[in-house]
Amino acid sequence: MSSSTIQVKASTSPVGQVSTSGLVWQMARRDILTLFRTPWIIISRSMAFIIQLFVFAYFISGLVNYPGFFEYYAVGSVVAMVASISFIIGYDIFEEAEEGLLDYLLTLPVSRRQFIIGRALGGAVRSMIYIIPMFIIVALLEKFVNPVSIIAAVLDLFLLAFGVTGLSITMAVTVRSANRFDVTLALLDLAVTRVSTALYPLTKLPLYVRPIAPYSPVTFASTTVYDALVLTSLNAADLAGLIAFVAVFIVLGATIYFRRLEGGVYA
Repeated sequence: MSSSTIQVKASTSPVGQVSTSGLVWQMARRDILTLFRTPWIIISRSMAFIIQLFVFAYFISGLVNYPGFFEYYAVGSVVAMVASISFIIGYDIFEEAEEGLLDYLLTLPVSRRQFIIGRALGGAVRSMIYIIPMFIIVALLEKFVNPVSIIAAVLDLFLLAFGVTGLSITMAVTVRSANRFDVTLALLDLAVTRVSTALYPLTKLPLYVRPIAPYSPVTFASTTVYDALVLTSLNAADLAGLIAFVAVFIVLGATIYFRRLEGGVYA
């Protein structure tokens, strides 16, 4: 998954350098292209989503006494899937360090900051590419046609993907044992996606989960997306919480990653 390389194209500027935004985009483009080299991931996750939506959600909606539960679950499934897929970038970064590919990437004429921002952006965009077909299915199924609401929902999903990407990068550069990293990221993925109100309303969650679920970034995202698509309204409080989550973990992940690179941990 992480074995692709990146080419830095020559610029037409007088100094013969690629612009900062161009270098960031090329780093992001490398991560995006790995998506198309592993189509089985898209197929397997798409099939899992379809089964979850049209089989599991259909049967469980008859058991949960909650008006409009299928619609609620459909929107929440997309949000939960975005969060889960966004964790993949952490595995890529960890594999690159173990395989020595990171040493090659660091020799490219790209600054550390451009490298880090590009990786975070690439991971977020890749997650959105994964999820767009699933989002379209839900939008058609539930007849979401308001363009402003759809744009707002997509932006909320991108914010979640960007924030979870930062969280995943933070874990990838903090945990150095391969076995411990796999367990940590799997548990973190489970906690972030399941300990939330994305799939079930707060009143239907277990009692020991209810005090924590409202503060999950997936809860922030699912609430803002649901309000945008179904209620065609803006939930400012949860949007602020989502933005705060993104800011914290993008900055934290970039800072730790930068210090690790400069400290020669991956050498």
